Amino acid sequence: MPGGLGDRAGLYRFRGRTGQTQRAGQSKPGANLKNIPGILGEIVEKRLVRIEEAKKNCSFEEVRTAAEHARRPLSLQRAIGARSGVSLIAEMKRSSPSAGPLDPDLDPANRAVLYRDAGATAISVLTEQDYFSGSIDDLVAVSEAARRSRVPVLRKDFIVDPYQVYEARAAGADCILLIIAILESENYADLFTISTSMGMDVLVEVFDESELESAMQIDPRVIGVNNRNLKTLKTSLTEFEELAAKIPPDRIRVAESGMKTAADVERMGHAGANAVLVGESLMKAGGDLGALVASMAAVEVG
Repeated sequence: MPGGLGDRAGLYRFRGRTGQTQRAGQSKPGANLKNIPGILGEIVEKRLVRIEEAKKNCSFEEVRTAAEHARRPLSLQRAIGARSGVSLIAEMKRSSPSAGPLDPDLDPANRAVLYRDAGATAISVLTEQDYFSGSIDDLVAVSEAARRSRVPVLRKDFIVDPYQVYEARAAGADCILLIIAILESENYADLFTISTSMGMDVLVEVFDESELESAMQIDPRVIGVNNRNLKTLKTSLTEFEELAAKIPPDRIRVAESGMKTAADVERMGHAGANAVLVGESLMKAGGDLGALVASMAAVEVG
């Protein structure tokens, strides 16, 4: 329910405090994580370090309290379900391991307004610092800008610790991404339960049939198929096409990564996508950004 921490997303009432740590057992990053190879493993390892740094500035208890008093989250499921066509989740990020620098001077609030006005159903914000140059500040700025038009905001990150879930909610996120490739079943279930207990939707990301089977153990409603192999960073739209038919038809199916044009979005729609998540091509669009977003957001699949 709405609370007194609303306008600046709660968490930032606590900024600047140091030396505060959570009580033992409240938040245990890495306890259930897989041995993850390649660049994905490097990202997760660095993320664990950053989480511990964050806890020293704002304790687990403070972040959880801020999350519990944040405004009621918007529903990603409802926003996607309200559209007759393929919904666009428009993403922003300053850089990525696969593309390098994209927009170091990104203004998140202005970009959110552009996405909203061009027809995006939801907005995704990369908050990982070391490989994507993101931040929680970006999430706060976007959440405030998008909230006025009731556009749901997704925190996209490598979420492995309950602290990150509470942090997302406190910063105004309406939903989060959970990546099956980096989570053991117990870890996944805990993070999912915490998120949904606060009314947040969860986009559960898979890459192959084995990961889909793991994801379905706790009955998620929104399932994303990443067309990019996070271990090799190679992208192919056939990943969604091959896996979509194995996702139960009553779930929201999201195609992630690799789409560059409205024709690509239409292709994913014909393969069964209710929504697409597009980032890199939007960040590279330059002066054609508004037109590209509008064309992708307008896709109808008969």
